[in-house]
Amino acid sequence: MGVRPSKPCAWPGCRALVSGGSHCQLHAPMAAERRSQQLKRAHKQYNTRRDDSDGFYKTERWRKFRAVYLKRHPLCCECEAAGRVTAAVIVDHIKPYKTHPELGLSWDNVRALCRPCHNRIGAKVGLTGA
Repeated sequence: MGVRPSKPCAWPGCRALVSGGSHCQLHAPMAAERRSQQLKRAHKQYNTRRDDSDGFYKTERWRKFRAVYLKRHPLCCECEAAGRVTAAVIVDHIKPYKTHPELGLSWDNVRALCRPCHNRIGAKVGLTGA
């Protein structure tokens, strides 16, 4: 297999040739800093657009409810049904809190899940970005 040819540094106006990266040694730290600043702005912008319903999960009532529920249901219900033993780390709303806020603290509307099961179920329902 051949070696890839060098390419110009991606920094505007720089003509240095690089291989195995996108910036030369001089511009790599500046590019990393610029990327870091872009990510900070993007995260700040995202957090200002988050729904007010996300605030529910920061309330003392939810934290206490979640702790008691996980204490009483320590295993993932999906894994248990499949014959596996996995610790639950997430209390998931069966009917989403965003559409059914009245069921936010209802024992009948929640289930204990491990993170992989929660991500898989969320992806099926269309609630995750995956």
